[in-house]
Parts: sequence; structure tokens; C-alpha cells
Amino acid sequence: MAIAVVLGIGAIIALYFWLDSYTQHDITIQAPDFTGVPLSEIEAFADTTEIEWEIVDSLYSDELPKGTVADQEPKPGYKIKTGRTIYLTVNAVLPKQVVIPDVRNLSIRQAKAVLESVGMKLGELSFRPDIAKNAVLEQRIGNKKVEKGQIGKVGTVIDLVLGDGLSNTRVPMPYLLYYNLKEASDRLDLSSLNLATFKIDTPFTDTSLVRVYKQVPGFRKDDLVPMGTSVILYLTEDTLSIEYDSTLYALPATSIDSLFNEDNLNDENFEID
Repeated sequence: MAIAVVLGIGAIIALYFWLDSYTQHDITIQAPDFTGVPLSEIEAFADTTEIEWEIVDSLYSDELPKGTVADQEPKPGYKIKTGRTIYLTVNAVLPKQVVIPDVRNLSIRQAKAVLESVGMKLGELSFRPDIAKNAVLEQRIGNKKVEKGQIGKVGTVIDLVLGDGLSNTRVPMPYLLYYNLKEASDRLDLSSLNLATFKIDTPFTDTSLVRVYKQVPGFRKDDLVPMGTSVILYLTEDTLSIEYDSTLYALPATSIDSLFNEDNLNDENFEID
């Protein structure tokens, strides 16, 4: 009986060490970084590692090299066991095509949200006299009107023609210093103004990391500009060097719709030529 117990305990211990060796318990490596690796080189790259790989998704971005790995799971440097599968997302060579949504009769805020939901980009805003103030009257790609049901590539820039409700309306210029590019662009959209272009004073980087240090036209309290005015933004990574008014920076964005109320129309500072 005692011999059987001893043999049984020995078998359990032997099985434990065998399983520990088989599963490589506590033996890990760092997940390699596939980011930026071209599709044609993934196999060769993976052969230099001790893991497997699988493409599970794709996206399309103008900011990433085409046909390369854009993301992975687990992330680079994460501790994994050898033989683990890394799941890859690649940046497509050609953009996906979608039906361009019909945003006519929507407000500028609604139109922007709908276009961006399918990967389209909001382009220039122009205005023409119409009772439907700040509503989309027409959508264009370049000089061509977008037809209902038209197919377009993800990332296509859609220009909008809006009703101004009142001819030659002038609106306040928003304060844009110290905002990042997306925040500044959103504020311009809310004011029915255009982003003409932006310039970064360092080589191209993540636009969320740079902030506006200069805007043209500049901000002047109580000054008004024609609706649809184009604005140039200058951005920098050196955020400590930006001289900005923290009280103006803290002000909430103002929607153009809020300017068209009876109090504002009777305000002597609100101009309609």
C-alpha cells in the first residue's frame, strides 16, 4: 500500500513537471512590433520571431503607409508565450467605396456627423441667400454636384453649400489659439467658417499633439467677418511658447444657429450688410 502511494505521488510530480515543460510555464517573450511592416514582408518578418500572425481587419488612412500593418493585438512589447498568434489590422492599398449620404436639408452640425460616420471629410462651406439658414442646400465634390446614390471613396472631401438665411451675414471670428487642429476645425465649422489650410512648424507629426499659435485672420473682440471666410492656422509642438488668453480659451464654442435669434439681430454689433 505504501509503495502504491509513493508511486502515485511520484507520478503526479512527474506529470506536473512534464506539463510545466510542455506549456512553457512562466516562459514569455515580448510581442514583436509589426507596425509599418508591408504586407509583402509580414511572412519573412514573422519567421524571425517565435509567434504566429493573422490578419483580422483592415482600415484606410491617408496618414499611414498603404499596404502596411496599422495596428496589432497584443500590442508591441506585451509579454506573451512563444507560439502566440498576433492579430493584425492593415492599412488598405485602396480606399473602401461607400454610398455618399444625402445630407441636404440637414444642419451643418448634423451633416458633418453623417459624412464623418461613413469616412467622408467635410470640405469648404459656401453660402447663398435662402430662407433655410445654415441648412445644406447642395453637396459637391470639387465643381461637380453629388447625385443621390453616388458612390465615393472613403476620405473623399465633400463641399457644402448652405443657406445663409440673410444675405451677406457677418459672424464673430472664434478664438483658436492653443486649440489642437480638430478642436479649432470644429469651432470654425460651428461658426460657418472655412479652414483654408494649416501649417505645422515641424516635420509632420500627430496632429493631436500640436496646437494653434497663430490664426489668420486674427481674433479681435467684437469684430465680425463674412460667413464662409477662410482661415489659416499655424501650429506647433512647442506648446510652452504659445502666448494665449486663458479666459478666451476657456469660452465654449458658439454655434452659428445661436446667432440668429431676435436679441442678436437687434444687437448693434451684429451686422447684416
